[in-house]
Amino acid sequence: MNILKLSFFICLSIIYSLASFAEGEKNDNIIIESFNSIPSEIDGGCCVFYRYPNSVQNEGYIMVNDLANTAYMVVNHHLEEFTLVTNKKNTYWYRINNYALKVRITRKQSKNHGENSEVKGTLTLKNNNKKKLSLSFVGNCSW
Repeated sequence: MNILKLSFFICLSIIYSLASFAEGEKNDNIIIESFNSIPSEIDGGCCVFYRYPNSVQNEGYIMVNDLANTAYMVVNHHLEEFTLVTNKKNTYWYRINNYALKVRITRKQSKNHGENSEVKGTLTLKNNNKKKLSLSFVGNCSW
């Protein structure tokens, strides 16, 4: 009987330790979500990026920027505002406290006499814990 009580106590201790460890672990996964409206801070020209070409019709943005200076994304359920740090040719680096964002334009095609461009590329988001997520995108820029 004592062995049974001891075994039960050990099992409870292990379960409690595992539960405490899981609570103390920081969730550093990166989730990029789509959103359906352009932030009110953007007034005028902007670029909108979509995960899939069919999202263009449904307005499922994964990123919006005001022609490169400020970018907006929903990361882990929060709308984040990134600030442009630097750019070189068709690659743009943005930063916010917990994240670094790299946007690389791989294809740009002008339409309507240069006022609207269709773009394709990749974006890579990395958090301070070195976790990163890369996505391909399609989009358009207009001014």
